[in-house]
Amino acid sequence: MQYYAWRFVTALLARLPLRVSYAVAEACGWIAYAWWPRGRRATTRNFRHILPGANASYLARRSLSNYCRYLVDFARMPSLQPAEFLAAAHEVDGCFMRLAEITATGRGVVIVAVHFGNWDLGAAATAARGHALTVVGESFPDARLTSAVFGARERLGMKVLPLESLGPSLFKSLRRGGLLALLIDRPGPGDGVRVPFFGREVDVPAGPARIARRTGAAVLPCAFPRRDPWHAGIEVHADFSVDATPTDDEEADIRRITAAIMAAHERFIRRYPDQWYMFRDMWPAKETTTVRQ
Repeated sequence: MQYYAWRFVTALLARLPLRVSYAVAEACGWIAYAWWPRGRRATTRNFRHILPGANASYLARRSLSNYCRYLVDFARMPSLQPAEFLAAAHEVDGCFMRLAEITATGRGVVIVAVHFGNWDLGAAATAARGHALTVVGESFPDARLTSAVFGARERLGMKVLPLESLGPSLFKSLRRGGLLALLIDRPGPGDGVRVPFFGREVDVPAGPARIARRTGAAVLPCAFPRRDPWHAGIEVHADFSVDATPTDDEEADIRRITAAIMAAHERFIRRYPDQWYMFRDMWPAKETTTVRQ
């Protein structure tokens, strides 16, 4: 059923005017806010924590609507050409040029994103610039849907690794200036590290820091916020300040690098809070530790 729904939606959105698709997405976000109490409450709590005094309910509604816009863009991606991705991505502070300078030396780069803005469009624009980009994707219960979604990304120039069968391929992807893109704001089983995030500790994957430390790759937190609610264009932000130089203490290195990654994303989210898509409690009440600022 999911596979046929995907086929129908992608075919439909390829023909609908973009503004019409976004209007539908806006409505779907409001419907989700009204009819998904668990997600609504968790999202509202998250915004209440990161922006005390702001209208958390409004931000939660906006976040759901913006996520539905992201889904529209993702479904339209198979019908787009590389030139369209390049035109849609506006780099900030020459970040693509700085990325190319790193990879030209043969050094790999671990790109670390969160569920924010339009990370798939950012990845497509990066691949369209000729970078050897590997991304990690979650498989679906229907193998046909997994094949369709992974295939759409691969046709855009990315290599896709299934999340449930990762191994040496992660490290190989960083050879000869390759890029590996990972999402970090969802804890992974057995490989978490607790670091500060908006003043409280959270458990996030240690994988990006661990991989970078073992391979000598650079670590680059990136964000791809939408520039306009009614157009597909994004800004490309990257924080080049993360120091991934290893020391003799591996666990301390992993925590330090991961904390720097999350600090960068905290800055991105503060600028565009309603483009952060976190529909579960980021700070579960029984597991939370306050970090003194």
